[in-house]
Amino acid sequence: MKKLLVTLTPAEGKRLIAKGLLATDLVQNALQNGYLCITLGTTSAYLVEEILGDYDKTRHIAGIVVPKGLAVTEADSRAYDAVFYRGEYLEDMKVVDVLDKMGPNDVILKSANALDENYTPVVLLASDTGGTVGSFLGAATSKNIKILTPVGLEKAIPVAYEEFCGQFGKDDWDYSIGTPVGAIAMHEAIAFTEIEALEALFNVTGIPISAGGVNGAEGSVTLFVEGGDEEIATAYEFLLGLKGEPPFPQVDTVV
Repeated sequence: MKKLLVTLTPAEGKRLIAKGLLATDLVQNALQNGYLCITLGTTSAYLVEEILGDYDKTRHIAGIVVPKGLAVTEADSRAYDAVFYRGEYLEDMKVVDVLDKMGPNDVILKSANALDENYTPVVLLASDTGGTVGSFLGAATSKNIKILTPVGLEKAIPVAYEEFCGQFGKDDWDYSIGTPVGAIAMHEAIAFTEIEALEALFNVTGIPISAGGVNGAEGSVTLFVEGGDEEIATAYEFLLGLKGEPPFPQVDTVV
């Protein structure tokens, strides 16, 4: 067994997650033989870019976290969800437009704002009606449609969702520096982090051993990666090429 040490910035992590998702049988089967619906979110945007090649990631966002706080983008500037059917990109479609046609072999991807200590994805909600999650979660669960949640390890929080569930809604805040929100846990979703991406791509294991940094490494995660000789050598060359992924482009927000 060989050992590999690597530090990934948030952007590098997002690119790795996107490539890892595309390497899974679950996503490939949905993309080639059924519906693959990639809803709005920064990490999800990287997967759309991997599939289409040329894509404006800044339009694949509704809610976003920026230095001034939680924010949302202009509705007119947003793209629709990226919906694919048997490999064809269905432009100007949303997941709700095809939910009635979807089933257990199809996949919905929804980025998360947090990954709690139980590895449960958590999504913040600025919409009165629950936003994208509110539009599909019940139907997807009812029909056993697979929900994948690409989420970087930078978003791991050291508490369980149950510790703050029911403590606030979007209209409950006395003060809010940024857009007020509620929160929901997606217990039905499968979290997909840099760890799962490395496993899917190279059949190696990854363990986060450090987080954070400065000079552009803010939000980074450092991983201990272990695997067979050839697998680690391949992962090393890949990760070397991944280094230098530019930060997510500047996004204009409403709040």
